[in-house]
Amino acid sequence: MIRMAARSRTFLEKDSRREVARFIRARQNPDGGFRGRGAASDLYYTVFASSGLMALGAPFSLWRLWRYVRSFGMGDNLDLVHLACLIRLRVVFPMRKSTRRKFAEALAEHQSESAYDLFMKLLAEDYLAESNFPDEPLYIPPDDPTTNLAAAVVVNRQIDPVTEDALFERICPSGGFAATGNLQSADLLSTATALFALRSMDADLDFIRRPCLDYIASLWRDSGGFSGHEADQFEDVEYTFYALLAIGCLMA
Repeated sequence: MIRMAARSRTFLEKDSRREVARFIRARQNPDGGFRGRGAASDLYYTVFASSGLMALGAPFSLWRLWRYVRSFGMGDNLDLVHLACLIRLRVVFPMRKSTRRKFAEALAEHQSESAYDLFMKLLAEDYLAESNFPDEPLYIPPDDPTTNLAAAVVVNRQIDPVTEDALFERICPSGGFAATGNLQSADLLSTATALFALRSMDADLDFIRRPCLDYIASLWRDSGGFSGHEADQFEDVEYTFYALLAIGCLMA
């Protein structure tokens, strides 16, 4: 995902990349973590912030990040999503094989109750070089939320014409993708995940490139960050990364 988001550099001008990076860096707290919509640092948002800066090729203090990451130890008592986030941050730094094994064991203790859970789990296992893909393809009904359809595509790692058609049917007049087939309003999360899934299936995105880029640009705020949808006036590091990912998918 970071490599795909990094392709956004071919579209964004140098000054634009600096502006986005400046927004993300401004969200780093003294403890080394990054904040989301609240004032406190959060592992979830720290993953998006650090991923965004790496995708942009922008420098930031790894030492400050390390201080924050190491404060969680092995992630005891974290839920699956935050444990996966901790692992994604932890592998940036040198890690013993025994530590990797312990993280893998901790992941295995968590049950995957949704496509998103399984996606987060497999993503963390990928970072640990411990991937265990399901024996049978994960089935998600075509009328499920866009994020679930996208997660299933990534987990299954195969072309699925039914899901591809279902995703393309969710393009809105604004140029983005809707969260479900019954909505006509787009959001950046659905747009980024749909584009990533479609790009994973080698779908032709040429005919939607310009409207999608226009939609993403409409969510870029004066602060340098991106908001989640048209009516949302609060920008954060998560949606800023999704903007980079969506642009990268369109540039690939």
